[in-house]
Amino acid sequence: MRASLSGAAVTVLFVLLPAASAGGAMALPVLLSLAGLAAFRPRRAAALARPGGAPLLLLLALAGWAALSGAWSPVEAGEQALKLLLLAPLGLAFAAAAADGANRELVRALGVAAFIVLCGLMAIEGLADMPLNRAANPHIDESLEIARNVNRGAIVLLALTWGAAGALLTAARPRAGAALVVVSGLLSLPFGMAAQIAAWGAGVLVFALSLWRPRACLLTISAGLAIWLLGAPFLTPLALANPALTEALPYSWAARAGIWNYVCAKILERPWLGHGLDASRAVNDTIVVQGVEQRAVQLHPHSASLQIWFETGAVGAVIAAAALITGGLWLAKTLAADRPAAAAAAASLASLGVIANVGFGIWQEWWIATMFVAAALVAALPRRSA
Repeated sequence: MRASLSGAAVTVLFVLLPAASAGGAMALPVLLSLAGLAAFRPRRAAALARPGGAPLLLLLALAGWAALSGAWSPVEAGEQALKLLLLAPLGLAFAAAAADGANRELVRALGVAAFIVLCGLMAIEGLADMPLNRAANPHIDESLEIARNVNRGAIVLLALTWGAAGALLTAARPRAGAALVVVSGLLSLPFGMAAQIAAWGAGVLVFALSLWRPRACLLTISAGLAIWLLGAPFLTPLALANPALTEALPYSWAARAGIWNYVCAKILERPWLGHGLDASRAVNDTIVVQGVEQRAVQLHPHSASLQIWFETGAVGAVIAAAALITGGLWLAKTLAADRPAAAAAAASLASLGVIANVGFGIWQEWWIATMFVAAALVAALPRRSA
């Protein structure tokens, strides 16, 4: 009975995923939470005590520390803290259900099907001026807000790409897997997001290299992300030290550079514990970027690494980096002999790592849910239970 409920939970989520994603992905956290709750089985929690459970425990510790930091935040962060404390364990419960031997084949099929349907929806939105979102949101007059919905859907599509490609490779359909990746790349073009195109390119490169050297790629990507996370407040100012570089950038990237420089300076004011959960929303200072005055931080720093430092301090950064390192070690050990799964895991880390460090707020619920769904699809790829 429990196994059937677990299978039903993952089925419902993947069936609803394309429409929810194309519509802006804001429903994903609710769908993930309900599916994780329905799929939860107490015996799976025992896996946290095993050696491979270390990165999962660290992930839960990061969510807990971020929630605790709300106690010294300049804004009321209780609601956001509660969301983190719910999404982290329920997201893990969903991923564990996807990795269950009774569900893995089902999840692989559903993941590929959801990807294909979402491709069709995003093609319609990208080629015909977002007709589905405009019809679903007649009360929204601003095209920019509609575009944000579609952009979030495009990121979900990118996140699913590598797990879906890995599923087709596992099924001995390499040409279909390659075609899927190409379609994902083509659908990254109409939405004008340079970060998404770069993330897709990084994913393609890492996917290909991981089929050749799976263990080395997993270790390199996880270590690289961890090193950047730990060094971001100190390396970013060095990279942006030349003012002429900022002036030469397109405005959206120059604005990010201005935000990053401001946040790096503020991190040094409270380096150990940070400014508290959601403190980015309390920044009222302004900066001037290419002659335009703007808020120094607009909701979040557009960098997961800097946001973790700014809001949770060195403690949060060390926990997050430790999760990446231990996760990479465990993945390299577990997936070294399963090249499609290793390639999907490494490419997911690479592409989502790029997006996280130039794009969305790390605590945004839809973004957290997207990463958990991508992780669940990858978790279903190994031929043996992990």
